[in-house]
Amino acid sequence: MNPTHAAFFEAPEAKVLRTIVMKPEYIPQFELLSRLECPAVQAVIWDIEPVIERFDPTNRNRAIQSVGALIGDVLTARGFRIARDSRGEKKRGRVRKARFVKSGTIWELPSHAEKLDPDFEKTMEVADELMDEYRDTLATLAK
Repeated sequence: MNPTHAAFFEAPEAKVLRTIVMKPEYIPQFELLSRLECPAVQAVIWDIEPVIERFDPTNRNRAIQSVGALIGDVLTARGFRIARDSRGEKKRGRVRKARFVKSGTIWELPSHAEKLDPDFEKTMEVADELMDEYRDTLATLAK
């Protein structure tokens, strides 16, 4: 995360956003949404939008970008990278049921990630089971 985004989270009114994004229960959701090629920010959208609403329009945009940067830091630390299309452009996706956050970055797990995480196989098995179990719900959310 660049210094501007890090400084943003030092402000008292922004600390609550950091607390929301960094909740451990969101990390598997960020990863699962990424595997489904959906913006990871969708996992926290219902919790962050009421906080973002309190910011003035200028700081609201900064809050949205800083939340995205923080999610990016979380996923990068777990071996993910920004997904790119055939032209090398960053992939973005529409965020559903949101007033202020309209789109988000799509993340992917590089093929060599299996070597980075000794629990990769087990994690992917659990993710596959969850996707099978909640396929209809996830498909509805993706729409």
